[in-house]
Amino acid sequence: MKQIKNKITNKLDRILVSLIPYIVKWQEYLQTKIREYKHQELKRQLKFVGSLVRFKQDIRIDHPQNVSLGNKVYIGTNVLLDGRGGIAIGDNSTIGFNVVILSANHDYQSNALPYEHAVYIHKPVAIGRNVWIGANVLIVPGITIGDGAIVAAGTVVTANIEPLAIVGAQPNRTIKYRDKEHYEKLASKQISQTEVS
Repeated sequence: MKQIKNKITNKLDRILVSLIPYIVKWQEYLQTKIREYKHQELKRQLKFVGSLVRFKQDIRIDHPQNVSLGNKVYIGTNVLLDGRGGIAIGDNSTIGFNVVILSANHDYQSNALPYEHAVYIHKPVAIGRNVWIGANVLIVPGITIGDGAIVAAGTVVTANIEPLAIVGAQPNRTIKYRDKEHYEKLASKQISQTEVS
């Protein structure tokens, strides 16, 4: 009985091994179809979507009802568009992989440390036509990027970019400071609450 079981198991293993390449191809095919379906559903949720808009693999769009994409926009893999404050991307623009575009930020001047989790400041992001945004770029809320501009890979965009400008990563610099009195008031309040607990 054990020999028969072994023969059947070996035969099934050989059949399964011969089928694995076909199973893998079907899995890849199904994954592609599922991704295409998800992309179509996502496009239907957008505020506006032009023709020939392409998404490459995984993309995340939060609050898609506030996001507009012009004609022939290409968005690479692992891109995050946070549409809470509104995002508009013009015709023929290319967004590289791992790009993050934020249109909302926490209010650091709120009455909690480090900030109130449910309080956001919304600032729209506008990206012009024929813009090329390289890989691993972070665009903060409220930014406008002019037509024809190029943003080099790895850049943190913290200021508006003029049309046709080519910008790259800048060294760390202090942008501004928090309100010291407000901060110290909140910090002392937080310390006293911790001591009571």
